[in-house]
Amino acid sequence: MRQRSTRPDSRAAVRACSAAVLIALAATTPALAGKVSWLDDVVREVLVEAKAGGKAEAKGGAKATARLFAREADEGLETLARRSDALARSAHAAEAPSQALLRTRFGRLVRSDSEMTRAFAALAPAERRVVVEMGEAAQQLARRYPGQAENMVRSLGTEGLAAVRVYGDDVAEVVVKEGPEALGVLRKTGRGGWSFFKAEVLPHKKKLAAAGVLGLFLADPDRFVDSAGKATEYAVRMFAQAGVQLAGAISTGAARGLESTIADALAARGINVAALRYAGMGLAGLLVLASAMVLLGLPVRWMLRPITWPLRAIFGRRRPVVHP
Repeated sequence: MRQRSTRPDSRAAVRACSAAVLIALAATTPALAGKVSWLDDVVREVLVEAKAGGKAEAKGGAKATARLFAREADEGLETLARRSDALARSAHAAEAPSQALLRTRFGRLVRSDSEMTRAFAALAPAERRVVVEMGEAAQQLARRYPGQAENMVRSLGTEGLAAVRVYGDDVAEVVVKEGPEALGVLRKTGRGGWSFFKAEVLPHKKKLAAAGVLGLFLADPDRFVDSAGKATEYAVRMFAQAGVQLAGAISTGAARGLESTIADALAARGINVAALRYAGMGLAGLLVLASAMVLLGLPVRWMLRPITWPLRAIFGRRRPVVHP
């Protein structure tokens, strides 16, 4: 009896290998798409796409450039989405676009790249949102800073790019120049602390750094600025040690000094009560106002009119008593 050959058909082997490769690619594409390394590819294509070269140049340009998010390449997009959402909530800028709108916005970023579109469709809803937001932030930088956007995105990293999306592209210049420590100010204090950082800290950066105050501020900005973006008493004291006078600190210090003086005077008589302290400060304020009016040549009676008018209204209408 003739034995049947056990040698597999070569064409069947080729078909089996091809099927295995396709299955492997189909299995790995969603996993790769869920990594920041895949977001890296999207953002690099968006940056080159924003230039005048168009899609053909974008393909070659994306291969030639180094990774943008090398430090975060192995992170998951879900982790990035959580960080981005937390930053947006702190700035009251969170949004919840529909999935259809996200697909439309992603299509505008990568044009007709079907491979990226399929990978995007495999992502979770939160991951889709963060990919679109990062891509749009990179596109915004590319349009405002042509020729510099790639290096800026690389310096910003994913967290810096998320800050640009939430607070605007002005944040990018400061973070790129000052380093990632500046992001801690945004993360911990929000818009108020960021305004204080730009208006009061950066103009006096050298003095504050020499006195060690800059490092203290970057480590714990909440001690220097309150929720409204105003300097705290600690900030006034520390900036004064560095030879920097904060805006509004003179009037604040004078008020505190006046209150302390009045409190000492009342304590010497055993009547240091809060109501009396505030009354004393109010009286002192009136005396200061009266002195200023005298120096300006204005009648002091103008200041007393809110008091004299009601008195005249009450007592001025009494008719004199006529005795027979």
